[in-house]
Amino acid sequence: MAYIALYRKWRPGTFGDLVGQEHISRTLSNAITTGRIGHAYLFSGPRGTGKTSTAKILAKALNCEHGPTPEPCGKCAACQKINDGTSMDVFEIDAASNRGIDEIRDLRETVKFAPVDGRYKVYIIDEVHMLTTEAFNALLKTLEEPPAHVVFILATTEAHKVPPTIQSRCQRYDFKRITVEEIRGRLETVVAEMGLKAEAEALDMIAIQADGGLRDALSLLDQCSALAEGELTAARVRQVLGLIGHDWIYKLTEAIYARKSQVALGVLAELLRDGKDLKQVLTELSLHLRSLMIYQATGTLEQMDLYAEPDEVLQEQGKFFSTEDLMAMLKRLHEALAEIKWSPQPRITVEVALMALCNPVTSGAVPQAAGAAVDDGRLAQLEAKLSQMAAQLAARPVAAAAQAGTRAPAAQRSAAAAQGTAPRADVSVEPMPQAEVVPITASDAEVWDRLLMTLKERNKMPVFACMNQGQFAGMSDTQFFVKFKGVLMADLAMRNYRALLEQLLEELTGRPLHLHCSGEDMPLTPPPKPVKKKTAPPPAEEPSIHVDLDAMPPEERAPLEKAFEIFGDHVVEIEDDKQ
Repeated sequence: MAYIALYRKWRPGTFGDLVGQEHISRTLSNAITTGRIGHAYLFSGPRGTGKTSTAKILAKALNCEHGPTPEPCGKCAACQKINDGTSMDVFEIDAASNRGIDEIRDLRETVKFAPVDGRYKVYIIDEVHMLTTEAFNALLKTLEEPPAHVVFILATTEAHKVPPTIQSRCQRYDFKRITVEEIRGRLETVVAEMGLKAEAEALDMIAIQADGGLRDALSLLDQCSALAEGELTAARVRQVLGLIGHDWIYKLTEAIYARKSQVALGVLAELLRDGKDLKQVLTELSLHLRSLMIYQATGTLEQMDLYAEPDEVLQEQGKFFSTEDLMAMLKRLHEALAEIKWSPQPRITVEVALMALCNPVTSGAVPQAAGAAVDDGRLAQLEAKLSQMAAQLAARPVAAAAQAGTRAPAAQRSAAAAQGTAPRADVSVEPMPQAEVVPITASDAEVWDRLLMTLKERNKMPVFACMNQGQFAGMSDTQFFVKFKGVLMADLAMRNYRALLEQLLEELTGRPLHLHCSGEDMPLTPPPKPVKKKTAPPPAEEPSIHVDLDAMPPEERAPLEKAFEIFGDHVVEIEDDKQ
């Protein structure tokens, strides 16, 4: 007798044999018991989770000689024919190869005929999302109102590709991924029936590699058992499946933590000499780092379907990295996994990724705080330039007004010219205090350090970035001096941040201190306060002239109305001074 693959030999025969889909088996069993059998079902879910098996079980439940029953016997002629695929009433159609409108038209013709042996004609359309749009349209009417003896079962792994008009005519059942524990339990049953000894770790590896599909797990077990020689060990499973193994992954993790690029690249080279796959190296390293991240967050890996690892290793290597580091490392590994698909030299891509993990600073992974400080420093410089430009623009209309309006006496203008300064009509300049040369003590320097730390703790990053570019120049009982390399930063600190900084200095020292910032040996002070000058009383208002707009023609009234709207309606007479 020919050998039967395990996934075929152990295909579920009843609803009770389904693994991990109790919600679906219970619902279908109740529907059959109560006689509420639908005319169309849509089974969706990942591969290997039991969609087609459930469809065949439902077909047997409807056509069993002892039915309809939720527990088909599997021994009667109808059940045997369905199991063998020779039933004249159960049609299993592969939509991937029969996806055109002609095949659906043939199906519509055969639907009209009554069943040959059983009670129902069951049409199982696998991978139904592969049908063309025309084929779906041809199926619509038949699917909505089929004959009473017909049941449609549509199976798909991509339900979103099935048109909503089709889905609305079906009862939809979503098959979920099978957990590692459920797959391992099924594998233990199969191994026991085979009379094969198996290590628990070996079954765990197969269950994890199956990725939620029981059919994949049985296929992997079938493959590994061929090399088992009476006992299925973890080493044999690792050899057959091409897995890297915990020891190598732990070595890579330790090399990354110690920032030993040479060790990490040596481990990679040795794995490649053993025939390991580059993608598998990155995948298992990602799974290990994910386990460390989850273990840090929850303290356990139970019911997480994670990379099977001992708690001792997780406790030890979990101290190597912070959660933020692990997330950044996982992101970099996922980028490398995407790159190696298209890279002409995948090994170089993996080596670059490992080098980046071993040298996070040189690889451009600047810490967040440092990156923020650099950005804030640039922002502070831009703010300083904008402040200087705004001051220059504000001074222009004042100078223009001084030239056009107020005329300074000749003596005053000559004195101003001798001093090299331009007189201003509305501003009195206060003398700028000179920075005193005072010795810097350890306690004074501590105040400066505490000031910077307080700005950082209170998230005043623009102020911190500005002051961090200055140099503490000492302090007295009433003054606090800071030197900058340029005038712009000193000007920014005095104009925008002086009030905040003096408030913090008072909190730190317990006494009011006046801040003085200088750049290029030119002390700066806050902008001078404007002083109101004594002005002559306004001249007596000249009598206005009444303008009767209603008496004016429209072409003359329109511009006057516009002028009154802009300048007001106070009209005075202007004397002509021409001789």
